[in-house]
Amino acid sequence: NVDTFSGAATAEVSDAHTITNLKTINDACSGTITLTNYAVGLTGNSDVVAAALSGTFAAPYTGAVSLSDAHTLTELKTVNNATTGTITLANYAVALTGSTSDVKAAIDGTFDAAYTGNVTLNDANTTNIAATDLTQIAGDTAGTVTVSNNINITGTAAAIATAVGNVDTFSGAATAEVSDAHT
Repeated sequence: NVDTFSGAATAEVSDAHTITNLKTINDACSGTITLTNYAVGLTGNSDVVAAALSGTFAAPYTGAVSLSDAHTLTELKTVNNATTGTITLANYAVALTGSTSDVKAAIDGTFDAAYTGNVTLNDANTTNIAATDLTQIAGDTAGTVTVSNNINITGTAAAIATAVGNVDTFSGAATAEVSDAHT
């Protein structure tokens, strides 16, 4: 056992890994992790899978992932950012609250079923949010989309009109910054 690493330790795994192996390696190493097989499927609790995939890999992780309990926004974002494989969730109706960038990163993946959770975007007042990001989030969930603060929506007139039509509720007074001529 090694108690402390000085510097960014790396790891090179020479055989098939399990989720437990990968989590242990990620917990201990801050450097690049090289695997013999990046397509190994991972199944487990959301926090464990997220921890197993939270490191820096030498190549993209392509394995399918199955979460066996309800996920948080942070866990789903970590998993989705880490794999290009299909993600299976224990519960597709988990409500998510967070910044537009975090929610977009969490649900912009390949799921084996449609995401149905309600989404609340809580970016700070006057934050510039791309209209296309709002539209993408609305398309990635069958649940409702709520914007809770006074954001500034940016984009073309058509993109902003589409985004405003896709948001179910604006709790604040959003503003818009149109980048082209409007009719």
